[in-house]
Amino acid sequence: MHVRVLRTLPELEEIRREWESWPGHRDSDMDFFSTVVSSNPGTVRPHVIVAYRDGRPHAILIGRIDLTTLPLRIGYWRLPSPRVRLLTFVIGAQRGNCSAEASEILLGGALDSLRRGEADLVRLEFVRVDSPLYRLARSLPGFLGRDYAAAPDPHWNMDLARTYEEVLKGLSHELRKEIKRTTKRIQADFDCAEVKYFERPDEIEPMLRDIECVAAKSYQRKIGVGFHDTELLRQHVLLQARKGWLRGYVLYVGANPIAFSLGCLYGGVFYSDDIAFDPDFSRYSPGTVLQARVLEDLCARQASGIDFGPGDALYKARFGTMRRDQASLYLFPSTFRGVALNSLRTLTALANEAAKAVVGGAGVLPRIKRALRGKKALTPQRATATTVRAAQGAPRKLAEQQPQGAVNNLTEQP
Repeated sequence: MHVRVLRTLPELEEIRREWESWPGHRDSDMDFFSTVVSSNPGTVRPHVIVAYRDGRPHAILIGRIDLTTLPLRIGYWRLPSPRVRLLTFVIGAQRGNCSAEASEILLGGALDSLRRGEADLVRLEFVRVDSPLYRLARSLPGFLGRDYAAAPDPHWNMDLARTYEEVLKGLSHELRKEIKRTTKRIQADFDCAEVKYFERPDEIEPMLRDIECVAAKSYQRKIGVGFHDTELLRQHVLLQARKGWLRGYVLYVGANPIAFSLGCLYGGVFYSDDIAFDPDFSRYSPGTVLQARVLEDLCARQASGIDFGPGDALYKARFGTMRRDQASLYLFPSTFRGVALNSLRTLTALANEAAKAVVGGAGVLPRIKRALRGKKALTPQRATATTVRAAQGAPRKLAEQQPQGAVNNLTEQP
């Protein structure tokens, strides 16, 4: 095998047939990746490493060059970070042959790019720890270029049965009871409770408007993560809508959006990108109520599973049926700047782990999380009076704009 690096979007078209023939993650889809490269202001160009065998593409490692800052965090707080030229290999970057031989050749191409000075460092996003690529990334670089701060992170998936009834049977008894109890509670306290589905390009604006209403109040927004209505996100959503992948779900009481789930259905798998709820309605567990309707819709569409995305969360563990650990790794050149960046990242990671141990041991962390999630919710009477009455009737108007079946009235559920 020999290696070639594709550095322009037109060059990527040369291997479109092979690229699209290899299954993989949504983020490494050719059109999705090209949209990110062309619309992200921080991206300089693509950097796709191709391994050829007998003159034909045999495996690829899909990356891009970004001008950004080295991500440094202690807990929820971002630290001042140096500007870097980062070679990022996306989630599911390896397509085609994923053997140890192919992985070593592709990773060797990434290290060659570092030696040539094309980037200050490499980031491999969320690589499965049981993969040849992960093992080689931990051992192939020299002593000064290895990542000593990589920490495995759980990644939850959910296999879906053929029918919604079968999916419910697969959930724990406690979770089934919670879905039934919270659905009844929200039906009893509000005259109108319904879920709306968004998937067409002409539905993007009302969907993003209502999602932002929820996200602005969520605890994710308080810590600077989760959904943000940016131009880059809009480009992603528009592409997904045009491809027929987009799946947006919003739970309303009256005209008030109180929870959302935003993602896309790609290759039979629903990729859950963002989810949040209004903490004023937390006593109704709106995220759980909405998740049940998402499962129902995905079963109707014959989806095979859900990818809950990187990171751990209680709802992922409760609904998930499979956990695979993964980690993001950095590779550094054996230069003064490379060693300095590696040392800075390692020291920050050690400080973060020490802070987590201290806060966790003191029992403070649960209280911090409860405060961020806004556990003090409105009572049903106050919620009805202050947040729902003023906007009664708006959902009906919006529902008229949706295709048949796009509105799921909770009162119709068993």
